[in-house]
Amino acid sequence: MLEYLHVIFWFAFIEILGLISIPLAGIAGNKLVDRGYSAARSLGIVLITYMAWLFSYIWGFSRSTVLLSVLMLCLISGIVYRKQRILPEKKVLLSNELVFAAGFFFFLFIRMYLPEIYGHEKFMDFAFLNAVMGTSSFPPADPWFAGGSLDFYYYLGYFSVGVPGKLFSVEPSMLFNLAIALTFALSVNLLFGFGYNLTHGKARYGILTALSVILLGNLQGLREFISVYFINETVSRGYYWSSSRVIPYTINEFPYFSFIHGDLHSHVLAIPFQLLVLTLLLNIYLRKDSKRVFESVPELLIFSVSFGFLFPLNSWDFPVYLSLTFAVVFAFYYGHYIRNKSVPGSVTGFLGTIFLVSILSLLPYLPFYLSFKPQAAGGFDFVPPEIRTTIKEFLILFSLFLFLTFSFLMTRLESRRKIQYFILWIGISAFLAREWSIPLLVILLPLLALSLYSFLKDLPERSSAGFVSLLITAAVVAALLCEVIFLDDPISGNFARMNTVFKFYMHLWVFLAIAASYSYSQLYHRYGARSVSHFPSNRGYGKKFWMVALLLLVLSCSVFPVVATFTRIEDMNAKPALDGMEYMKGLDRGDYDAIRWIQKNIKGTPVILEASSDDSSYSYISRVSANTGLPTVVGWARHERFWGRDHEEIMTRLEDVNSIYSTGSKKKALELMNKYNVSYVYIGQLERQMYYIKTDKFEDETYFEPVYQGSVRIYKVKNEF
Repeated sequence: MLEYLHVIFWFAFIEILGLISIPLAGIAGNKLVDRGYSAARSLGIVLITYMAWLFSYIWGFSRSTVLLSVLMLCLISGIVYRKQRILPEKKVLLSNELVFAAGFFFFLFIRMYLPEIYGHEKFMDFAFLNAVMGTSSFPPADPWFAGGSLDFYYYLGYFSVGVPGKLFSVEPSMLFNLAIALTFALSVNLLFGFGYNLTHGKARYGILTALSVILLGNLQGLREFISVYFINETVSRGYYWSSSRVIPYTINEFPYFSFIHGDLHSHVLAIPFQLLVLTLLLNIYLRKDSKRVFESVPELLIFSVSFGFLFPLNSWDFPVYLSLTFAVVFAFYYGHYIRNKSVPGSVTGFLGTIFLVSILSLLPYLPFYLSFKPQAAGGFDFVPPEIRTTIKEFLILFSLFLFLTFSFLMTRLESRRKIQYFILWIGISAFLAREWSIPLLVILLPLLALSLYSFLKDLPERSSAGFVSLLITAAVVAALLCEVIFLDDPISGNFARMNTVFKFYMHLWVFLAIAASYSYSQLYHRYGARSVSHFPSNRGYGKKFWMVALLLLVLSCSVFPVVATFTRIEDMNAKPALDGMEYMKGLDRGDYDAIRWIQKNIKGTPVILEASSDDSSYSYISRVSANTGLPTVVGWARHERFWGRDHEEIMTRLEDVNSIYSTGSKKKALELMNKYNVSYVYIGQLERQMYYIKTDKFEDETYFEPVYQGSVRIYKVKNEF
């Protein structure tokens, strides 16, 4: 019953938040058909998250600061509504409500059958979520490095779900699953609105856009299905895994894989907020009759805060959307130049707007930047030819989207001579691909030429087609960059560009899938109702051949979401629940009871000692800190190294943990615990397996107080030492 109540309160709060934010979304989306309503919920979350985060620097993070943020949002929205009574039409309101509710409860139902917060990197995500939920100040403590903080990580995504979680006192183990369902639903809603707005109010294309981006898979899903169910090959990590590892030595996630996989990573939490900024950029692009990019100060502030939110949410997204912002503002002032023939005025306006947006997107988040100390990145390096993406791999990932976008962009050429020039360009691209050892140039350079031509052609009009062409251009540029350079991080060798491809290919998927959905709508509008002879082919069967090819691609890409969902649920074989810690009852009931006791009885963020090892990453080790957010001396060692922690210090900490448990010297144990400010010692089955524990020293009540006894024992370190 408690789970059901939490779901009801959670859903009702997000709905109310969306309604409160209607006036603000209406200002930022005043040129959109839905008046920005599809973005209202996500905008509301951004604003209360930002205000609660800011207030926490003054009063600490608590339910009171969250409630104050909600009241502030109500006040601001009420003032805006009194000045501009902007409301969406009833059909817009109803359709968005249905889409959001369907998305939320659909994926909540799936999460009930995939509830476990265990395996892969879920412990890491849960540790960060718990750390954010339990902190009173920012940045939060690093749960896997006592004395350190999350000053190396972008944590605002976890805070965005922690804010409503704090308001309704949702258990973090349930909040984890609610957060995934909410992220899915917000993404579906924003994509529905995006397709709806691009096609001037056609709901069917809104649904098509949402389904294309969020639910479809790639062709590897079909290949794996044939391998597993027809050739009877075995797969080590389950059916769904290989669809995210198409390009060797990289990660090629796409939205549905990420959601069904279930790791609450920052790049997943960021999806709806990227789409929020994309919606606001679409509104600016479609604004043709204004003298300024932003028609009011509130609109400028809404855009800047939403755009600035991306960096502390998932820093990889910021440069992509900064580039898009540059392009959209350029398009606006190019139109200004065409109307007024004033070069100085247009250039000044462009530079002034970019400067203003840059400042106003950075200043609100200055506290984050002042404490942010990323250590994992060490510049850029060039991609060796032997690990570049092949044409086959790229087509496995994006065939459907490329088929539709190429088809649409070819219709934009509109003359035989331009088509001839394009064919020549394909030949040049093939030559350059061979000479420079970059196979993807065969696809990317022709697509870049078509999309740039379409974008530049549209600049005087600034229609939906031009914006979609800009998205294709952005996708192509990102793909090209992944073939040339990569961010130099601690991962080396063949896996050197793994994270670069991992982060940027998600943008490729979103941009190309949106573009493909719009391309289909335009091709259908142009040729669907006409006779076969009017299709761009000299023969009547051209249209039929095109439709058959499209149908086969759609069916092939639809295999993954269906099969992956059922096989994931079957493989997990979990009892339906929303509590992500239920699995622990069967795995180690002693740990489950002890961790629940810690969650209820230990306040603040004292350091707790638990087992660790050099190969602890991706294992059951660090289960106490992961499930409570309490910092431990050292957690997943490999991850801490990747985040920039010193290797020697990590090894020292691992030795010290071993010494505390294993030494017979009470003095030495107390000195080491004092070194890391340890307040609690946890001794469970895992600790007994890993260490030869001398328990006598912990029984001395002069220095230790047994606060929990069972199959797990927890000792509190007294302050006398």
